Parts: sequence; C-alpha cells; structure tokens
Amino acid sequence: MNDLMGKMLRRKEYHANESKFEKKLGALALVMLGVGGTIGSGIFVLTGTTAATVAGPAIVLSFIFAAIAVGMSALVYAELGSNIPISGGAYSYTYTSIGEFAAWIVGWNLILEYGLIVPAVSTGWAGYFRGFIENTFGFSFPVAITGSFNLAKGTVVDLFALLMTAAIFMLLTLGIKKSANTNTVIVSIKLAVLALFIFVGIKYVDFNNLSNFTPFGWSGVWAATSLMVFAYLGFDALATVAEETKDVQKNLPIGLIGSLALSTALYLVVSFVLVSIVPYHKLDVPDALASAMYQLGEPFIGSIIAIGAIITLTSVLIVMGIGLTRVVYALSRDGLLPHGLATLHPKTNTPYKITIITGVIATFVAGFVPFKVLAELINIGTLFAYFMIGVAVIVIRKKNNNKLNKGFKIPYGKVLLPLNLILLGIVMLGFSAETWFRFVIWSLIGAFIYFIYGMKNSVLNKEENQ
Repeated sequence: MNDLMGKMLRRKEYHANESKFEKKLGALALVMLGVGGTIGSGIFVLTGTTAATVAGPAIVLSFIFAAIAVGMSALVYAELGSNIPISGGAYSYTYTSIGEFAAWIVGWNLILEYGLIVPAVSTGWAGYFRGFIENTFGFSFPVAITGSFNLAKGTVVDLFALLMTAAIFMLLTLGIKKSANTNTVIVSIKLAVLALFIFVGIKYVDFNNLSNFTPFGWSGVWAATSLMVFAYLGFDALATVAEETKDVQKNLPIGLIGSLALSTALYLVVSFVLVSIVPYHKLDVPDALASAMYQLGEPFIGSIIAIGAIITLTSVLIVMGIGLTRVVYALSRDGLLPHGLATLHPKTNTPYKITIITGVIATFVAGFVPFKVLAELINIGTLFAYFMIGVAVIVIRKKNNNKLNKGFKIPYGKVLLPLNLILLGIVMLGFSAETWFRFVIWSLIGAFIYFIYGMKNSVLNKEENQ
C-alpha cells in the first residue's frame, strides 16, 4: 500500500532544456490567442438563452461574478506559467507540486474540456453558417446533414461541423506560428463586429427592459454564474503554450491577464446592451446578437454580426485545438499516454501524430454527437482544473518558502489564494447532480486508465526502476 501511494504521489521536476518547441509567441500574439479562445460561443450563443431562461437582465451580474471567480484563476496561471514555463498547463503544474495521480486526473479532465469544446463550438459554427446561408440566400440544406444522429428528427450527421473540425486540425498541423497569425486576423475582425453591435445597439437602449432585473431571483443569478464560466473558457489555453513563448516571465502574464480583462469588459458592455434593447424573454435563440438587430429593424447589421459570429467561433476552435494537442503531448511525453505520440514534425515542429489522432476523434464527435451532450461536462471539468492549480500554487509556495523565480507573483497571496478556492467551490456548487455524476464517472474512467497503463509506463516509474 505504501508503495502504491508513493507512486501516486511522486512528483516530476521540469527543466527548461527539456523543451523541444521553438519560442515564437510574443505578448500581442498571446493576448490575441487568449481573446480568440475566450470570446466566442459564450457571448454569441449562450448569453441570450441564459438571460431568457435563467437570469433575465441580471445576466450582467452573472458575468461579473464569473469574471471574479475565473479572474483569480488567471492570476494563478500567470504565476505558475511565468515561473514554470512548461507545456501542459494545469496538468504539469499539478504534477510538479501535488503528485502524479492528481496530475493525471487533471490532465484527463483537460482533455475533456478542450476535446469537447472543439466539436461543441464546431456545432455552433455550423448552426450560424447554415442560418446565414438560409436567411441570406433562401437556400435550405437537406435535413439529414443539418444535425447529429437523431432518427426522430431525420438528421444523420452535422456535415458542416464535421468539415470545420477537420479543417481546424489540418491548419494546426502546419505550425503554431501560422495558426497564431491566422487567429490574430480573426480576432481583429471579431472585436470590430462586437464594437459595431455596441455602437448600433446603444441608441436603442430602453431602461424599461431592465425594470424586472432579477425575474428568476438570486438563485437564477447563481445558476447563470456557473453557466457563464463557459464564456470565459479559453484564456487558460495560453498556459499550454508556455514553452513556445518568448520572454515567458513577462509575456505570459500579459497574455493571460490582458486577454481576460479585455474579454470581461466586452462581455459586460455587450450583455448590458443586449438585455437593454430587447426584452429578455425574446432572447431564447441561438443567435441572440444578430436576432436583436433583426428585431430592431437592422437586418444589414444583423447579417454582419452573423458573419462575425462565424469568424469568431473559428478563432475559438484554433485556440482550443492548440490546447487539446499540447495537453495530450504533455501526457504522452511523461509516459502516462503512449510515449510515441509525443513526436514533433521535423518541418512544422508540431506534435503531428497527436494532432491527427485527436483531430479524427473530434471530427467524428462534431458530426454525430449532440451539442447538449458535449457541453454539459465542460464547465465542471475546467473548474476542477482551476481548483487543483489553486492548490498547486499554494503547495509550490510552501515548498519554496514563498520564494519564486523572476516571474509574476500574485500580490497578497495569503488572502487571495484561499479566497480563490472558496469562490471556485461556490460556483461549482451551482452545477446539477446529473453534471456531478457524469464528472465522477469520467474521472473514474481516467483513474482506471492510470492504474492499468499510466502508473507502470510513467517516465518517472521507469527512472525509479533503472
């Protein structure tokens, strides 16, 4: 038993010369990657439906509460990423501080986060694309190719979600620099579209729409806060490219904090304008921002926003695809998954085997699995990872006697770090029992894989037996 516990708690020491990636990403590219991964389906899709069914106009408060909870985790990522610049993000931080088994469970749940977000967002992208084509050109697609497999509805495959996912992973095999440059262009367009919505919408603001501010009570605001965490997912993917970042101690904190601050500001303004210009109960549609413009008699602006949403979701797919491949790469490099997967292409310097394999799986899921099934586990798996790195930074500080390298350090850590864990716990309590059950089942599957494969094939295990 002691031997088993010893293996589960063994920790890995990472070294800078261990990295094989080229350092190509600067502060601007990181901010753009963070914004690209964060601003997406949360603001374009989830805001309207959540306001209409869960929070009402108080959705603005839910964005604020979620930003506070997630923002604390951004500071944790900034401290860990700038002081321990390694690929793998929360997985690697947990490995070096808490131990191998906890790290594996975190990594397993990061695969869940990034692996499900890619096909889930592809499904949203496909919906916007079909809607734009149908509303603009009057062309209707055959029902069989417009949704995941559902004989009752007559759908067989979401063809455009499938094709989009495949295209994203093909792009990622070309190299992170090309992917990052593409993302920067896309994010610039995205910000312009959101600015257009604010500029046009602000003249239609009617404060009467805010009179019933909390129609679902404060319990609705709490539940909506748990849902709005989804809108902030993406910034943490920056931690997975720490090894590919120039001057990481300076640029990674700028990327993490800057992208989250910019995203939060846009969320608050856009959500306020949205619930002020249209009664909240009319927002239960998948294309809320475009729909609001259509309802206000601004069809041209509505069409531009629809196109912007399509572009926006593309940038989310790029960032989440990068995050997925880098997490799997870290797990493979450490032997917890087959080590042969952690091979970089000689020309593109990308983990091409992992990109191809995860791309094929994600493409299949995007085409045949319903969005609802994909989305339910994403938030809780992510918040679990946030919670674990919150513990990890406390352990690392204690281990190093509160002395870190030259990287970023959270001010007033003795107060803010415990507060971070408390806030995350409160938000996680907002999830349903069904979501918790599925999370536990997924984690148990991960534990089973670790005990039958990862424990004995771990690089640390092989080093101990030499």
